[in-house]
Parts: sequence; C-alpha cells; structure tokens
Amino acid sequence: MSTFNPDFERSSIERVEELRENLAEIRGRVSAASGSSPRALVAVSKYKPASDILACYEDGQRDFGENYVQELVDKSKILPTDINWHFIGTLQSNKAKLLASIPNLHTVQTLSSEKTANALNKALPEDRTTPLNVLIQINTSGEDSKSGVSPLPQAASEAAELTQLAKHIILSCPRLRLQGLMTIGALELSLNATETEKNADFERLKETRDLLFDRLVKDLGEDAKEKWGVDGGRLVLSMGMSSDFEAALKAGSDIVRVGTGIFGQRKTKDEVKAS
Repeated sequence: MSTFNPDFERSSIERVEELRENLAEIRGRVSAASGSSPRALVAVSKYKPASDILACYEDGQRDFGENYVQELVDKSKILPTDINWHFIGTLQSNKAKLLASIPNLHTVQTLSSEKTANALNKALPEDRTTPLNVLIQINTSGEDSKSGVSPLPQAASEAAELTQLAKHIILSCPRLRLQGLMTIGALELSLNATETEKNADFERLKETRDLLFDRLVKDLGEDAKEKWGVDGGRLVLSMGMSSDFEAALKAGSDIVRVGTGIFGQRKTKDEVKAS
C-alpha cells in the first residue's frame, strides 16, 4: 500500500470495521461462487464518501466503480492514485474529455456508440502508457429504461450495430482496448432467480459474446485476436450486482459490481443534493 495522507476526515473505527466485515463477506462469496477461476470485484462507491472508499482500499480493495463523471473526477483527485477506477454509468460524448483526464481510469464499462468511442479515444492523453479498457454495454433485457446496444441474434450479421461498434473500436480507436461486454439486466430476473433457473440476461450476454467473437475472427482474421479481449481474444463479461452476483459468477461472469453489499444502502440522488 502506498503512503497516503488524506485531506478529509477518516471514517470512524466502527464504520471501518463494518466495511471490512462486509468486504470480507462479499469476497468470500465471490471466491465460493467462482471456483478456481480468478474474478474481479468492483466495489461500487456511488454517493459514498471518500472515507468509505479509503477504508476498503486500506483493506486491499483496488477496483472501484462510479456512475457519475464529476463524482469520479472529484474522488480521484483526493484518493490514492493506484486505485483502478471503473466508470459504470451512462456516458455522454461531451463528458468524455473530463472522464479521460483521470490518470488512473482503468475501464469504461458502458460504451455504446461510435461517437463516444471517438470522443474518448481523442481525449486520452498521448503520454498514457496503456490503452483504456472499454466494455460495450448490451441491453440484454430490451428495456427502454436501459442503455446499451442490442444483443446479437443467432445469425450474427456484419452489419449489426454491436459488430460495427466493436470493429470500429478495434480498427479506429488505438487508445482504447475492447475488453468485453457488460450488461445490467432486468431487476425482476435477479430478484426472482432460483438456484436452478438460469438468468436469461446472463445467458443472452454469453451467447452474444460468443457470436461477436466468431464474427470478429471471421471479419478481421485469426491473427487479429490479440487486438481485443484477453488471453488471445477472449472477451470478458461484466454482469452481476449485489442481488445476483453469485448467479452471475456461476454463469461465467469475469467482473461483478457490488455496491450495497459492501457499503450498505445509499442515498438517492435527491437526498444527496439535499444534504
């Protein structure tokens, strides 16, 4: 852990202990559901104070997720620089430059348009030593309230929006690295999930991942597989939150995003503004 002197009030001893207990429980559940495969846990710290994030950081957590650009910018300025920040909110292209200014921005999990990809690619500093990881957000549930592009049908088309976006990132955005796909999924499926029933959103994302991989190899060639994903072109999946991350891990998710399970219930946006 790097030396760090925060310029804000630390959490109380009681709060630190609570956070560490919660984090230990979630880590244990992630490990049990993952089997032998290493999986990434992103602690979603939306609306939570920097002191809570620091307490988890000092307990070894390095990956944190934020939903709002300005909140992420503000927190990144006062917290340790070796945190891996994940942006998991809706990203508008006019906010890309502000987001790209964060030196330790690790991944944007919610990319859904060529316009935003271009804006991010252009805004990233030339002296950044590694490409910015990006995940394409897929609207697996088809809900109007959800962002993201449509999943691929069984007969994956070269002209499909997802295929075009993926190829654009790989071929035209050298400062970005297409790492994989992300979905939020339908809350109802998560709340009503059973031990034996498969989550349709998770299955749809897995199917889309496989179809997209095949399409990319067909269009770009076997030798191009090193240009996306990990381990020779494998596209990673980010799916699963506090209510369903164990089911997501058992379904094959590589990244889970847990907020309430670690930090407890958060205030609403209106409550934050009023405080």
